[in-house]
Amino acid sequence: MKKLVIYICFVIVWSATHAQDTYFNQIRHTQFTNPSFYGLNTQSFAGVGYNSISYTTNASIDTKIFYGVKSFDDLNFSISADFSNFMISQYGLSQNILNLSYIYKLQIANGAYLLPSISAGLGFNQLRKPDLIFGDQLDLPNATYSNVSNDPLSYAGLSSNYLDLGAAIMLYNENFMVGASIKHLNKPDISMNKEYNLKKPMSISFQAAYERDINYFNRGFLPPDSFLYLYTSATSAGDLMRVYAGQELILGGLTLGVHEIFTSNKSSNATLLGVNFGLNVEVYEFNFSYNFPLSRNQSVYPPNIFELSMTIKFDRFLRNNLGYFKRLKTDGFY
Repeated sequence: MKKLVIYICFVIVWSATHAQDTYFNQIRHTQFTNPSFYGLNTQSFAGVGYNSISYTTNASIDTKIFYGVKSFDDLNFSISADFSNFMISQYGLSQNILNLSYIYKLQIANGAYLLPSISAGLGFNQLRKPDLIFGDQLDLPNATYSNVSNDPLSYAGLSSNYLDLGAAIMLYNENFMVGASIKHLNKPDISMNKEYNLKKPMSISFQAAYERDINYFNRGFLPPDSFLYLYTSATSAGDLMRVYAGQELILGGLTLGVHEIFTSNKSSNATLLGVNFGLNVEVYEFNFSYNFPLSRNQSVYPPNIFELSMTIKFDRFLRNNLGYFKRLKTDGFY
């Protein structure tokens, strides 16, 4: 019984950690996939987000995230931080992760920049024992349930702390972006019991984006500063392979988009389709997205994902030129 419960706890922790890496809307929050994106255009901002992942099994994962970056243009680097808290209430699991990243800027050509970065994070996992049910609490013949258990696991502290390391790089100009990132370089052990080891698999991801001005001469029905933004990524972590693609139409301060997610492992695969909406009001940016399963096989339950976020931008250039909401910008480096 003890081994079974510990194994279930391990699976829950792995699933929660992996779900956050897999399903966060990348086209609006590329910095969570590649921290080098924090250093884009010497930007400074802070934000907050909420993400709810629900399954047909009635299980759900609620995530709250706080993030920000401060850029030092004269010193050619940026420092970012993000803190996330997510819970699986059905199992009493909570996880807190604090990540810090250092991003350096290198100009390699006229209008082209290389942004390498390193990251370090601290993770804290906890499983609340009152939400667990042990075998000796059940009296099946009498159909009764006891609040007290004598299982040794019920007296153990179910928690773990770990250090997580990563690195990333990004090359971009005002029309394209290519990047790569590696997470969990040290394969941290996130198990809650010293008798077992459960290591986070190393995650390797490649990203690419393209942006084009679709109203260069400010003619027709489109508003000035209208852009088409395309983004894609491919990520491998252990047995899991994920491909993400997003397409956005930026119409000044209004953004409309769709995105697709395909995930596959040895035993299952699933496809999700999502829509996203963004609104910029002066220095505030509001984002909404929703994903739903498009296809799946019988052995997997892909989630529905609801997400909200708000970002406050502190870029001095943006304050002087409201309405110019291009994603791949370099004007802040000059």
